[in-house]
Amino acid sequence: MRQLIAVLVAVSALVAPGARPTYAEDAPAAMSFTVVNIEYEGSKLWLPGTITVKKGTKVTLKLVNNVPADPAQHGFAIPAYNVAALVTRGEPKTVEFIADKVGVFPIICQLHPAHVGGELVVLP
Repeated sequence: MRQLIAVLVAVSALVAPGARPTYAEDAPAAMSFTVVNIEYEGSKLWLPGTITVKKGTKVTLKLVNNVPADPAQHGFAIPAYNVAALVTRGEPKTVEFIADKVGVFPIICQLHPAHVGGELVVLP
């Protein structure tokens, strides 16, 4: 029996050199964030301004428009991920995507380019 185990260990080492088992904690987790649109001293911005995740993460964003002034709709877009939503005051929206590209990607209001944007940071 010991010889059989030794042979199996040797064969597995030859078949997959450098391979290691994959564990659940190795897989990127799903992450959820609440992102709120506010007005501060006349500027409209989404907070948090920076969202950081690892590559491969399923990202869920709950978008809340809390800007009291008109217009009642604001945009939230991450063009590199084809994410775009119109968020009406009092009507939260949810968007989901897989962060499958490493880098720093702008978050913008596609309706009002002058509004303060943010960034999505995807780490390897």
